[in-house]
Amino acid sequence: MSELSEQIAEFLLRLKSGDSFALDEILRLAGGRMMSLALGITKNRADAEDAVQNAFLNVVKHIRRFRGGNGYGFLMKITQNAALDVLRARGRRAEVDIDSCFSLSSSDGYDEERRVSALSLEQAIARLPAYGKRLIFYRYYMDYTLREMAAKEKKSKSQIQRDLEETEKNLKIILLNGTKAPL
Repeated sequence: MSELSEQIAEFLLRLKSGDSFALDEILRLAGGRMMSLALGITKNRADAEDAVQNAFLNVVKHIRRFRGGNGYGFLMKITQNAALDVLRARGRRAEVDIDSCFSLSSSDGYDEERRVSALSLEQAIARLPAYGKRLIFYRYYMDYTLREMAAKEKKSKSQIQRDLEETEKNLKIILLNGTKAPL
């Protein structure tokens, strides 16, 4: 589990025990990523803002269901469901644009060096094939396990692991050389 997921889990548990200030910390840690995910699903800033607001309401409403573990995944799943609910309410269909979820360089609070690094990573991810982008999205954005990724892609866990390793290798090559190795 990532450090971010552990921090979010800690604040979710604090929220569960009645610490209302924990919600501010959850917003600080994950609000931008929640917005990126909602925007990727709704394709509309106002709808995405509504979805994130609804997601936070749902976190508070359903916090008793959180038992610890993957806090980031818990938040992202609630955000995804909230965005889909907003679309359903508007009579629209979801088409997740994974590329729009990787707007890493637009995160508030980054110093200039970190913003440049985030932009480089964002551009490198954009050069990956669609399948590679999905794997990176599932693993590092949605914090899915290999088993969950395998179920999504209808492949074996070992095949997903090999494909993810190959995708990560290609991403490193793109970052270092600006070129992509064959997939």
